[in-house]
Amino acid sequence: MLIDAGWEGLNSKKIQFLLMKALLASLILSVFIFFNGGEAFADSHQDFEMLMEKWTEKRELASQFLLEAEQAFKEGDALSGCVIQQKAAGYGIEATESLIKAMEVNGAKDGIENLESGLNKWRELRDFC
Repeated sequence: MLIDAGWEGLNSKKIQFLLMKALLASLILSVFIFFNGGEAFADSHQDFEMLMEKWTEKRELASQFLLEAEQAFKEGDALSGCVIQQKAAGYGIEATESLIKAMEVNGAKDGIENLESGLNKWRELRDFC
């Protein structure tokens, strides 16, 4: 079968849980940024804005693809779900990397460890398939 052996023993509920966990992590990061955004002023406002725009764009794409992957898994199409999930994780990784860079440009130090942890969760989700 074309499905990776890692999928054996996983049921739809476990897959949905992993997908929702990644989506929730993305949303938590969004809230975190809004509450800590005024903590320090950006050395380069233009760079900061560009990175934040990239973060927003990639985060939205990741969320959209996670929902599509979840639907594919619900419909029993594990192969398509996995491909879509990997695409979502790629966008999630790009988004989180942009967010980390934006915080660094902005001089913020608090919370970067949490963002790096979220980045690792995206990588796990990508590599899970």
